Amino acid sequence: MANKIEHLELIADQIEQHIGGFDNVATLTNCMTRVRIVLKDRSLFNMDALRDVEGIKGVVDAGEQYQIIVGMGTAAKVTGVLNKRMKGAGLEEDSTEAPVAQPFSIRRALNTLAAIFVPTIPALIGCGLILGMVNIFKLVAPDFVATNPDIFTLFTVVGKAVFAVLSVMIGMNTAKELQASPAIGAVMAAVLAAPGLANVELFGNALVPGGGGMFAVLLVCVFSSKFELWFRSHCKESLDLIFTPTVTILVSSAVALFILQPIAHAVNVWLGNLVSVALLNESAGSVAVGGILGGGFLFLLLTGLHQGLIPIHAQILETFGLNYLFPILAMGGMGQVGAAAYVYLKSKNERLKKTITGALPVGILGVGEPLLFGVSLPLGKTFIAGCIGGFAGGAMMAAFKIGIIIPFGTAGLSLIPLVGEGQIPSFLLAVVCAWIVGFIASMLLGFTDPVEKPAKSR
Repeated sequence: MANKIEHLELIADQIEQHIGGFDNVATLTNCMTRVRIVLKDRSLFNMDALRDVEGIKGVVDAGEQYQIIVGMGTAAKVTGVLNKRMKGAGLEEDSTEAPVAQPFSIRRALNTLAAIFVPTIPALIGCGLILGMVNIFKLVAPDFVATNPDIFTLFTVVGKAVFAVLSVMIGMNTAKELQASPAIGAVMAAVLAAPGLANVELFGNALVPGGGGMFAVLLVCVFSSKFELWFRSHCKESLDLIFTPTVTILVSSAVALFILQPIAHAVNVWLGNLVSVALLNESAGSVAVGGILGGGFLFLLLTGLHQGLIPIHAQILETFGLNYLFPILAMGGMGQVGAAAYVYLKSKNERLKKTITGALPVGILGVGEPLLFGVSLPLGKTFIAGCIGGFAGGAMMAAFKIGIIIPFGTAGLSLIPLVGEGQIPSFLLAVVCAWIVGFIASMLLGFTDPVEKPAKSR
C-alpha cells in the first residue's frame, strides 16, 4: 500500500512541477482516466516533460483544458492528492467569485458536456452491473431465477433506480457547471419529468412528461442557469433570495414547456429515425455504417469530439431501451488491442514491450488511452491497423444489433454484463473479430520498431 501511495505522490509531484505550480491552476477536475486542468498561463505547461513521467500514459491539449492520462481509478486518486495540496496551500477556488463571461467555443462546450455527464458514470456503471448480473443469471441459471422471482425483482428495482434520478443529476450538474444554483437545475429537470404534466392540456396541446428526453433537460437547464445569473445581476441583494429563484423557475418552466421541450422532442424523433435507418435496418448499409463508426471513433477520441456524443448515447437508450451506438464505438479500442498484440510479439524494444505489457490488460477491459497514446499513435501504422480492426468489430456489432443497458461508461470486455439480454455470445464474437482483424492488419502494415534510448539519469 505504501508503494501505491508513494507512486501517487510522485505523479502529483511531477504534475505540480510541470504545470507551473498551483498558483497557475484555474480549475482542477478528473474523469475516469484523466486529470483535467485549466491553467491561467498555458506557457508554463511543460507537456513534453510530463509525457516522460512514469505512470503518465499521455497528455492531450483539449483547447482551454489539458488532460493528463493516468488511468482508470488513478485519475481520481491523483486529483484528490492535488486538491489536498492546493487546500493545504490555501489555494481553494473562491466559489463566491462572480463568474467571468467567456466567448463560446466548441471545445469549451464539449468540456462542459463531459463535466456534466462524467460524475454520473459511477452510478450508471454500478446500477448497470446490477442489471447485468440479473441478465447473466437469466442466461446461465433460469430455473434459479424462476424459483426466486422476488429477489431478482428487487435487484431490477435497485438497478433501474439510477434512471429515475438521472435527469435530476444532469440538471444539477448543468447548473453547477454554469455557476448557477444546482437546486434550481434539479427542479427544472424534475418539472420536465413530472407525471402530473399528463393531466394538463394548454392551448389544445397535451403536455407529455419526459418529452424531449435528455436534450430537453440540457436545453432547459442551460436556459434556467443563464436566466438565473442574468436576473440575479439585476436584482437588489435584499430581494435576491425571494425573487431570483421564484422568477427563474416560473419563466424557465414556461419557456421549457412551450418552446424548448417541443424543440427537443422534434430532435429526438429525428435522432430515433436516423438510428433506425442507419443502424437498426436489416440491410448491408447498417453494417457499413457500423464499420465506419467503429473504425473512425479513435479519430473522434483524439480530437475530444467524442464528448459531444454523450447526450446522444443517453437519448438512444431512452428511445430504444438499449444504446446501440456505444458498443460499436467501443470496437475502436478492441482493434487497438489486436494491433498492439502483434507489436508486442515482434518488437525488440524493451521499453515499448513494457508499455504494452501494462497497457494491454486495461485495453482489453476497455481503457484504451494507454495503448492509444503510448503505442498506437507513436507508431503510426499501428494506429491505422487498430482502426481497421475497429471497422470489423463495429460492422459485426451493427450486424448483430448489439446494445448496452446504460448510456455510456466502461467498454471492452467489462461491457459483458451490460449488453442486452441474450447478446453476450454475439458481443464476444464481435470483440474477437476486432482483435483478429487488428492483429492481421498490424502484421500486413508492419511498423518501425523504435530504437532503444539510453536510460535518463534521475
